[in-house]
Amino acid sequence: MSVKRRKFSNEIKMELVEKVLSGASTLEVAREEGLNPNQITRWKRQYLDGRFHGTSSGDTELRKLKLKICELEQMLGKLTMENFLLKKEKEFIAARKKEIFYPLSGPNSNHLRRLQD
Repeated sequence: MSVKRRKFSNEIKMELVEKVLSGASTLEVAREEGLNPNQITRWKRQYLDGRFHGTSSGDTELRKLKLKICELEQMLGKLTMENFLLKKEKEFIAARKKEIFYPLSGPNSNHLRRLQD
């Protein structure tokens, strides 16, 4: 006597995974459907990877483009921060140069004024 495996359509799998993602416990959903919680966890991983939405070449290309967009956004953020820091450093260096050329307005200017009085 062999046990026949149940097959679930992608729609049913997606419905169960969306229940879990909306806040229901994996264990609760598994008990309701008579499944092992590990099976739902596996489907959840597949769902998040986009395997239930089709694997056409357009989907793969779209996933690659989204990954490229993420990389470019990270690079843009990094370059923006570097630009900001370099501008601040330039301002700091300019202020330090002024202090060097004008000793009466430098950090020890109060000390020099006391000596002159």
